[in-house]
Amino acid sequence: MLRRAHAALAVVFVCFGTVDGTWAARLRAIKRGLELDSGQLGIAIFAVSLTATAMLPIAGAFAARGGSRRPIGIGLLVMATGLTVAAFAPSLLALVPSAMVLGAGFGITDVSANAHGVALERRLGRPVLSALHGAWSFGLLAGAAIAAGAAAASVGVRAQFPVTAVVVVVVAVFAVPRLLPSAEDVAVPESAHFALPRGALALPALLTFCCMFVESATMNWSAVFLAGPVDASAAVAAGGVVAFAIAMAVARMVGDPLTARWGVARLARRGGALTVVGIALALVTRAPVPALVGFALVGAGCAAIVPALFRVAASVPGVSSGAGIASVATAGYTGGVVNGPSIGFLARGVGLTWAMSLIGVAGALIALLGPRLGSRT
Repeated sequence: MLRRAHAALAVVFVCFGTVDGTWAARLRAIKRGLELDSGQLGIAIFAVSLTATAMLPIAGAFAARGGSRRPIGIGLLVMATGLTVAAFAPSLLALVPSAMVLGAGFGITDVSANAHGVALERRLGRPVLSALHGAWSFGLLAGAAIAAGAAAASVGVRAQFPVTAVVVVVVAVFAVPRLLPSAEDVAVPESAHFALPRGALALPALLTFCCMFVESATMNWSAVFLAGPVDASAAVAAGGVVAFAIAMAVARMVGDPLTARWGVARLARRGGALTVVGIALALVTRAPVPALVGFALVGAGCAAIVPALFRVAASVPGVSSGAGIASVATAGYTGGVVNGPSIGFLARGVGLTWAMSLIGVAGALIALLGPRLGSRT
């Protein structure tokens, strides 16, 4: 039963990543189809992130009361619904509520799937969450790759999004019943509750904010940048998310050994520096191939740092592991929320290229402040 539940949960994470990758890779098509400027697109991105963040404590309480299996199914269904409705939105006014539905699905699934992973770890007696997050990365890659293929074949979002949503729902129908039953799913997702980072948690929280800002901003804006300032084709534009996802998936697979070898301080310094190099390559050259390589470097640079920072937060003396993780998770999701409006509205004034340099600023902060973590592990 445990092996079956483990496989089913990995499938859930893949579905989650697939929808996320599909949405991110086709933002350029949505922008063009609705004739939005970068600021208006930023509002839609903000709606997704804000709603997802707002759902975290609600979904956490729901999972704590009755187990996380049912919320996982609900989250996947809401996510698929939001994706489908967004495809048919005729204007920004209609797109924003659709984006909020999508974000609600993301938030519910995120908390519930991670809570289920905690329960599964306790039953198995070994860690599995890192590999499950790797499954999300491969789902992200699959969604972005399918989106790139659809764009190359001139398939619009009104055809692709509903098909993707149906596949996710069908897979969920088979996978969710194979998860742990509610009576055995007793993990409470402490990290879903908001907490203010203080003292020794302040630096890990700031670095987590920067890392998740980098991750979310690159996912949300790489395709838009490639289609805009770079003037790449629709397929190449979607390929920005593909390159980012591939690099992130690979980096997550080797992240634990690198952390053990280098320590979190050197991991943050090198990862932050790689992020700066990658975004600089993309923004300075404004050419398709260097930009794709640049976004891949950004993915490789930021992927392994957040799990390491969670480990640091969980081991702060005098602070429970749940409270420590809650603090950095709150900061991290905030970074995911602010990337849409900050880059979108800044692009109105200085252009998208300069606005996306905020990714480099965040990477530089990681590289400069990461060594201050010292020997913390």
